[in-house]
Amino acid sequence: MSEPDPEVWMGDDGILRVQYPQNCHLTLALMEKFHQKRLDVCSEPCALLVHAETVASAEYEAQQFASHEEVAPLVLAMGIIVKSVFTRAMSELFMRFHKPPYPTRVFTEARAALEWL
Repeated sequence: MSEPDPEVWMGDDGILRVQYPQNCHLTLALMEKFHQKRLDVCSEPCALLVHAETVASAEYEAQQFASHEEVAPLVLAMGIIVKSVFTRAMSELFMRFHKPPYPTRVFTEARAALEWL
């Protein structure tokens, strides 16, 4: 059984949002689906708000994809919303080891992330 697709939408503020399914396992295939949906919504560079509260794990390849030369130029900045210590640690490992070439920060509240973006 495959993972449900992530929800992707553009806010009235021009910030692109992604909400991953409950207990989501971020795989390369899921990241590729997200990227295609992202292009369908907006093909121009923009800020990205990632609702990662429901992410249970992330494959190495999925994390690499977020910094890939095809993807990175489309992200002006990325705010990642987390709720657990585990998800925060996963997000910080992503930033440390994959070094996205765009500003990236982790938040516990959407409001703070949106203000930063």
